[in-house]
Amino acid sequence: MVSDPLLDMVGQAGGPLADASLWQLQVVDVSELGPDFRRLIMTAPGLNGLRYTAGQDLMFRIPRRNGAGTNRRYTIRSFDAGRSEVTIDVSLHGAGPGTDWVRQARVGDQIDAIGPRGKITPNLEAEWHLFVGDDTGMPGALAMIDAIPATHTVRAIFEVDGPEDEQDTDVPLTSEVEIQWVHRLGRSVPGDSGPLHQAVVGLELPAGVGHAYVAAESAVVRDLQTQLIERGLQPGQISAKGYWRRGLPNADHGEPVRPD
Repeated sequence: MVSDPLLDMVGQAGGPLADASLWQLQVVDVSELGPDFRRLIMTAPGLNGLRYTAGQDLMFRIPRRNGAGTNRRYTIRSFDAGRSEVTIDVSLHGAGPGTDWVRQARVGDQIDAIGPRGKITPNLEAEWHLFVGDDTGMPGALAMIDAIPATHTVRAIFEVDGPEDEQDTDVPLTSEVEIQWVHRLGRSVPGDSGPLHQAVVGLELPAGVGHAYVAAESAVVRDLQTQLIERGLQPGQISAKGYWRRGLPNADHGEPVRPD
């Protein structure tokens, strides 16, 4: 791998990646979770020592033809320390260097990744949790739902193309853990704010102090933040992340391009 300032920051005291490690991942299993999702199970030397909190991600260094690389971040769906395996679920909507690499990945392929990264993790001081996300935000939300104690109330709203893209949690769905699926079914496209907006408008929020986690297209996230504040949540009760920006590829550092 070519020298890169980002990789040089790994492990540096006080740096943005001080708590992260560089992993040389190898694909050990590939499966399709539906028409628009692909699961990669990967291992690496020493991966059993990975320390992370549900909701954090790995930043993959996607190789480019010019010898440089492009960063793309994928949330850890699950981690098996005993098998030294990490599972990554990726939405295949759109095209780009990261999605293209995931589509073509085969058992035995190798790639470098940095992690764990990310500050959006379950706020266990909250009495209830609301997750709202599109295809890109769903894997991280499901990972956090699996990690939340059974004594907490969980509500989730996920937007996907159709029923075939729905995915399961590792915890049983009960009156305390409920998931609402919003299906586009060709009536809208990824990045439209309407479907998730209407679903949140119609949702009855639980009593008590809660925390909301919003992950989707950038403009959709801003709309949902505004709506939740209008419904009484304080800004500190909302963890929001724009995973992508409609009509534009993410920048090489892995984040959505900022509006002009």
